[in-house]
Amino acid sequence: MVLSLIALAAFAAPAQEPAAGDGIRFVDVADAWGVRFRHRNGAGGDFYMIETLGSGVVAFDYDGDGDDDLLFVDSGQPEPYGEEPGTTTLLRNDLGRFTDVTEASGLHLDGYGMGAVAGDVDGDGDADLYLTAFGRNRLWFNDGDGTFSPAPQEGAAPDPSWSASAALGDVDIDGDLDLYVTNYVDFGYDNNRVCGVEEAGRRSYCHPDVYGDLQDRFYRNELVESGSAAFVDRTADAGIAGVLGAGLGVVMTDLDGDRRPDIYVANDMDANLHFLNRSENGVLRFVDDALLAGTALSHRGLPEAGMGIAVGDVDSNGFDDLVVTHLDRETNALYANRGDGVFLDQRFTAGIAGPSQPFVGFGVDLADFDLDGDLDLAIANGHVLHDISDHAQRPSDAHAQPNQILENHGSRFREVQSSGLSALGVSRGLVSADLDLDGDLDLAIANCNGPAEVYANESVRRGVSFRVDLFDRGSPNRRAIGAVLELRAGSGSQRREIRSGSSYLSQNSLTQTFGLPFPDNASDANGETAGVRLDVLWLEGAALRLVGLPSDSRVRVVR
Repeated sequence: MVLSLIALAAFAAPAQEPAAGDGIRFVDVADAWGVRFRHRNGAGGDFYMIETLGSGVVAFDYDGDGDDDLLFVDSGQPEPYGEEPGTTTLLRNDLGRFTDVTEASGLHLDGYGMGAVAGDVDGDGDADLYLTAFGRNRLWFNDGDGTFSPAPQEGAAPDPSWSASAALGDVDIDGDLDLYVTNYVDFGYDNNRVCGVEEAGRRSYCHPDVYGDLQDRFYRNELVESGSAAFVDRTADAGIAGVLGAGLGVVMTDLDGDRRPDIYVANDMDANLHFLNRSENGVLRFVDDALLAGTALSHRGLPEAGMGIAVGDVDSNGFDDLVVTHLDRETNALYANRGDGVFLDQRFTAGIAGPSQPFVGFGVDLADFDLDGDLDLAIANGHVLHDISDHAQRPSDAHAQPNQILENHGSRFREVQSSGLSALGVSRGLVSADLDLDGDLDLAIANCNGPAEVYANESVRRGVSFRVDLFDRGSPNRRAIGAVLELRAGSGSQRREIRSGSSYLSQNSLTQTFGLPFPDNASDANGETAGVRLDVLWLEGAALRLVGLPSDSRVRVVR
């Protein structure tokens, strides 16, 4: 095994002494950084349901220069209104400025765009893209020279259904990335129902329950077997066929600690799915364990309107928990992982239920925004109904809503009132990434039929930043999706699993950012902490331990 460790220059800001009342704070930099994308839903008065749910954003390093670029998915006009597709936009990060390189990249999406996910599907060392849509989904191969080429249709998983989120992971542990795609409801231009606000005497968007649920899709990548990347539908073989739901969010992650990627799906008004990976010897098999695990329903035993998913170890017990965003008046959920296969609904004891009750949550992320060693919560909000205030008993509800930051105070969250995310919008996708390479995590948010938002993290730092980029040159899965990082510094330990696809219609940066808190949560003169021990648990079972790493740094681990 050949390994190399490269310490990169640290861009972190000087250590700051925490002051009373200071907390997590973001500053709107979209205009200053040149991000001028605006999502279009193409609404024309027929109230097509697809107009309410887009779209997503991806933070990924498409050009391999070490910083994260941004892809914003556009929708455009519904087909009956014309042939004007959305302008899904690729923005190259030039450190301090984003440059629109969409035209030069060759990327486009024929259908009505929804979301995207990035990963090295063909094993050539760069990030490819899978774009979901109402209409044909598209797989784009990264050519490594700043351009993308469309994959042949027969291997591109071109599901014509209304697809939403997607996730990539090596389910069969053969070295290449497989694909799961959520499909929403059986809406079509030819079966568009007439619904309305009876109290106001006018038409509006329909509730999803007027349409039938759809089958999600699982695709196995045949790269290792055939030498050519191609997604082949293995939904039936995997035991997923016949499990219908209105799927919106999905994540591939190890839910039971056996080091195999499982699949968790957030369904809208249907029980969530918790597929445990029971594949052996190349034979695919998933078992839905949601009811037994406690992640299918609400604390009242009812299905909820599941939208987005975040995964992370909220309570620092060594096991990753699940956060699922929901419709207003349902509250967002925290399913706390006990480590024995059972998850407990702790939305109230953890403090995330109350702040979420007035809002409709979509994109969501667990990340250490203040570098104090625990995971905070970012939520993108926005109602699905433009006329929600016209409904009886809803006069105070709003279509455009503020986004939220909840700070983790020892496994209990408190909403940050002055986070800088109070601007009203109809937000959907949300991702975190260190876009300015200063060591902390910034935010990018996609809004439905509105301008994108980008926020620089200007929080008072409670620690220093330790960042890890993981590469596996001996595998087609070059960015080691599914690997786990376990970090120890001083008396504290943290873990991260590398995932492709989460939040809502979106994907966070693959660079893993750990906050190493100052001793007693106060800075010393040099902002220094003890040396870092890093354990890398590769997906197929190998392990690597690195010790004595500098705490305030970015490291690149290459196998």
